[in-house]
This record gives sequence, C-alpha cells and structure tokens, in this order.
Amino acid sequence: MAEAEEGFRFELPKVGIIKGVKAQDIEVVGEKVVNVRVRAKPYSNMYTAEQLERVAEVAEKYGSGKVHLSPRHNLEIPEVGSSRLTRALQELFAAGLQAGGSGTSVRNIFTCAEYCPNRVKSVRELGAILSELFGDTPLPNKFTISLSACPAGCARPWNVDVGIIGVAELEVAPERCREGCTACVEACPVDAISLEGGLRIDEERCVGCARCAWACEQEAIKTGKRGFRVVIGGKEGNTVAFARELLGMADDYQVIETVDGVIRRYRKLARKRDGKKYERLAEVIQRMGGVEAFMQAEGS
Repeated sequence: MAEAEEGFRFELPKVGIIKGVKAQDIEVVGEKVVNVRVRAKPYSNMYTAEQLERVAEVAEKYGSGKVHLSPRHNLEIPEVGSSRLTRALQELFAAGLQAGGSGTSVRNIFTCAEYCPNRVKSVRELGAILSELFGDTPLPNKFTISLSACPAGCARPWNVDVGIIGVAELEVAPERCREGCTACVEACPVDAISLEGGLRIDEERCVGCARCAWACEQEAIKTGKRGFRVVIGGKEGNTVAFARELLGMADDYQVIETVDGVIRRYRKLARKRDGKKYERLAEVIQRMGGVEAFMQAEGS
C-alpha cells in the first residue's frame, strides 16, 4: 500500500502568545486563556481592509470580540481559549498575519507612514528587509528597532534599542539667496539658519530634515546626499534611556551591517541583573562606558 503524501502542516509559533491572561468579558471554563499578538507577514506598516476584517472575525469567534493596537503596530486579540488557539492562528496565517512581537527577542520592527510629506528617505523597504533578517531573533532580553523617514521621529527612534532616521546633507549657495526672503528660516524647526551677514546653517543645530531646502524657491539651499542616522541604546519602561548616535550618515546596506553587528555584540555581552533577567542594550552600553566601548568589544 502506497504511503500517504505528507501535506502542509501549520506549526504553532514560539512567539506572539502572551500566556496567563485572565478573562474579563468572557467566561472560559476548564481551560487557560491567552492574548494573541500578530502582525503582517511579510512586513507592512499598513493592514489591508481584508486583514482587519479577518482579525475582527477571529476576535469574535475565538476571543472576547476586542482587538488592541499595540504601540509597535501589532494587533492583539485578547482572551483566546487555549483549545481554540491553533485554529485562530491558522485563520490569521491564511490572511497574511503571523504571531510575533513578544518575549525576549527582536520585537516587531516598524516604520512611520510612507505617505508623510516630511519624508526625507523612504524606510518601508529597509524595514521589510530588517524584519525578514532579524524579526523574532531570540536574544537575552527584548530588543526593539524603529525606522523614521525624517528627524521628526514619529516611530520613536530615540527610545528603542536601534533607531534609524532618514536624514539629508544640505548644499548651500548663499549667492542665490534672495534679499528679504525668509522662507528657509520659517521652515527650519530647530532655528539652525541665520540670514545676518549672509545665509548660514549651524551644523551643530541642523538635524538634516531638509525642510529649508524644500521651502527655498531660489535653490540657495538644496538637498545633497540622503541616508540614515543610526542611534542605539534607547529604552522605555521603569527606567528611560535616550539613544546615542552611532552613525551620522549611512546607506541602506551599512544600516543592515550595523544592526547585525549590534545584535551580535549584545547577545555576547549582556549579563544577568541580580541573577534574574538579562540587561537591555542600554544597560550594557552604560556598564561598558558608552557606545564607542560597546562597539569596540568583540561581539561575533
């Protein structure tokens, strides 16, 4: 008798299931309940109407009928009975949604909105690559990565383990500046431009948002090279740390290499705190004496 052909099998994911959640609005008898955390797979910073409809159906059928949008753009379905968990995840998987973004791993990598008019450099494609390479990678503690297309930082890049920010270098031609025009000064959000004695940009204050260049009709200020600022060591929680700059201008591939190097070093250098949880990246950097010392340490 011929052996039956083995078909596709859905494996229960190791991340994205938040256990031990007490039911509030539904009665569950004889089984535990969990929260299910999902996001788009492959990565997207937007959900389709069809995906949202499927999430609503799953929440009604298997959970409490509620859906929570997390700060990292995950969709959380609370109070799913453990006996119904596999079926709920199967239906979500078929809609392009996958469990993840929890536990001691690289959590959901997310980007700001692609359609923002202040965008300096697109981050959606880079975010997708980073998500594919590093998403859900097991680490000593949780690890967050955010990408913002401009220095306004809507994706909170300064408060995560690795922040990636779109920036531009500026090219200045003072001789093209029209007398009496103050468009660039009015556009600058950090007061980095002076017109006294000629057009000048304070490089210490300038954040590379390029708004002055977009406002200048005479092209006295133009955008030059565009790339990414990379900052590391930020965190939120009971103690807050702001990230410190690692690279001032990097291209896409340099960002990928840098993220890989930071993750490798963190995995090797993190220590347990008081015999309990491992340090976050911010705590490792602080213990070692700063970003430079951390990056000089052997982490491969």
